[in-house]
Amino acid sequence: MSGMEQQIYPTITRELILTAYKRALRTGKYFKLHPTERVILYLSTRILTLIKSPQLIEIIMKILDKVDEKLTLKIKAYQIGLQIAKKRIQQAIQLGYTQAKRWIKDVTYIITLGIQYLNTPPAYRPL
Repeated sequence: MSGMEQQIYPTITRELILTAYKRALRTGKYFKLHPTERVILYLSTRILTLIKSPQLIEIIMKILDKVDEKLTLKIKAYQIGLQIAKKRIQQAIQLGYTQAKRWIKDVTYIITLGIQYLNTPPAYRPL
């Protein structure tokens, strides 16, 4: 498996879930969810602070995708962009550009890299 294909789980915090929960209530999508999905979303806002379990992250990502597609796209773009940015920073440092370490702090740059990768057709994506 190449570096881009392996699953890296994003960091999901209570604030992110709370934002999705409020948005689901406001748009009415909360009541279109399956009752178990509603319970998971509700309890996640009340109990959890940081989710580390890969299974729970996958379940919550599916729920977030039903609630707000833009939110999950941004999360996926960030995690892919972070991988790409790390590789580019390593290459730039090897070429002698030591100021490339600042790129990792630029969230807009990282999300842009991720969106570019997601918009690239699969046939043209690097292995």
